[in-house]
Amino acid sequence: MRDGSLKIYRNLDPRMSVSEFEQISEDLQSSCALCLFSGKKSLLLSRDQFQMISQVCQDLGFCLELLSKSKGCAFAKEVCASRNSEWPALLSKVRMGLRNRKKGIRCRLCGTCSELAGLKSLKFSSRELYFALRPHVVPSGLVSLGSPEYSIPPYCIYMLRRPGRLVYIPVLSALSVEERIRSFRLIRKIRAHEEKCLKPPFSIELGKVIEERRAILREFSRLSAPAENFTLYSSVGLADILPLLIDDNVGEFYADSPRTFAYVDHRELGRCESAVWVGPGVIERLLAFSASSSGRTSDYLNPSIKASIKTKEFHARVSIDAPPLSFEGTSIDVRKFFRNPTDFGILIRNKTIPPEAASYLIMKLRAGSSFSIYGESGSGKTTLAIALDLETPPHWRKYSVESDIAENITQRHLGKHQVRLLAATGSGGAAEKRREVLDSLLHKSPDYVFFGEVLSESDSQALFQILASGIRCIHTVHAPSGEGLLKRFAYQHHIPLLSLSDLGVLVQMRRFDIGGNFARKVVRISEIVRDELPVEIPPLRDLFVWDAASGQLEPTPAYREMSIPAQGV
Repeated sequence: MRDGSLKIYRNLDPRMSVSEFEQISEDLQSSCALCLFSGKKSLLLSRDQFQMISQVCQDLGFCLELLSKSKGCAFAKEVCASRNSEWPALLSKVRMGLRNRKKGIRCRLCGTCSELAGLKSLKFSSRELYFALRPHVVPSGLVSLGSPEYSIPPYCIYMLRRPGRLVYIPVLSALSVEERIRSFRLIRKIRAHEEKCLKPPFSIELGKVIEERRAILREFSRLSAPAENFTLYSSVGLADILPLLIDDNVGEFYADSPRTFAYVDHRELGRCESAVWVGPGVIERLLAFSASSSGRTSDYLNPSIKASIKTKEFHARVSIDAPPLSFEGTSIDVRKFFRNPTDFGILIRNKTIPPEAASYLIMKLRAGSSFSIYGESGSGKTTLAIALDLETPPHWRKYSVESDIAENITQRHLGKHQVRLLAATGSGGAAEKRREVLDSLLHKSPDYVFFGEVLSESDSQALFQILASGIRCIHTVHAPSGEGLLKRFAYQHHIPLLSLSDLGVLVQMRRFDIGGNFARKVVRISEIVRDELPVEIPPLRDLFVWDAASGQLEPTPAYREMSIPAQGV
């Protein structure tokens, strides 16, 4: 689409009267693919939706012309008196009048109603038209879109570049109005089938619900994959955020409260505003599916939920804070795990880590070193940990132990031996069960362990017990610096100073804010200086350090002087 494909109507609403619509209906140029109605809210319509509204208004204009000739008809008088009302209200009056006539209400049999009943617009129900013609709410001040940046069928993704920020705008462009009406009818069929055939108990986990409805849908009709996904996620009330869920370029998205636009962390473009409107209904459904997935309820005493939601289309960690904890309304944070994980090739291309440092980490991994990856939240710790885990040789036997959120990916399709375990962190029984799972690893002969995130003192105790047993592992942990991490282990989690030397390579991640966009970088790679009888926190020997002047991770003289042993497993 060329720049200028957006036609703007200022101070108008798509629910305008028939007479107002007649004035602009000829104004839409053939080159314009989208229409923006700029009023109290900025509402975006596709050309297809605009044309359907035009057809409805033409039919209503024909109704008014016919009914104005029907003298003495109460129905005709009522409709003609509403001539200047918005077209949805006028359409409702016409449809209601025709329905009352069919029920036997006495009127003069002039034949007008029979003629009106044949109009195409009147054959669609109000709900069907609302579903198909519902406009897309966009931020105010939109004046241009340009060409789509890329497409995620059935959406085209536009990136509006404003001073100091980017706006992510998904437009449902690949489905016509007729296809949307067909989707609505299929959704009603699916729900009717469930009411008739489903017997309790049944699951309300999102992934299972989607697959059950997919099977039912395919009994009724065969749709294209984009249309099928739109229908299925519309049936569960998540169509508004569907582009954010299925777009692999969106790593994380947020809504601070209901009735706000989401904002996103884009894989390539960093932090962006968006034109995805998050209403209360979307949040309520997301909360319900998260509660089902986590096995926990959200109520006054438990206002926070963290859950892993996985479907065929996406896998995400959902964090929700509800009132009274979040007093401005429920807030959501959805972090997605990429179906195509980030490997070292991608990390090098996006300058997260330079090639020399990446080669060093891979060589240390295959030489049998453990890795502690630390940094602030959202700095890319898990992304780097998974990239390292992907570099392990295929003959290694690996265990992945994580909390109630599975962040690592399955690697069986890569020909690797991997067992994935979920052991929730927490207190009481959950902590004891997690400790038992971690202790059991000592008897399962793993070559490597992906430990996930170390959160509590119990996790730290189990981590160092694993390391002391000679089992190598990769883990992530929140810490501001390498020295701060060692102090946390020693003084807060009561790890003996001698045990700190069991740690292998320490890698620090940091998130940089560059012109409103976030870049994630490796800023430090170090190892512990081992002492046989340490009396204090052991020092760190830096091998790579971030140079602020050059904006690069630079090797240190200590790295240049060292040699890396070539050991195998």
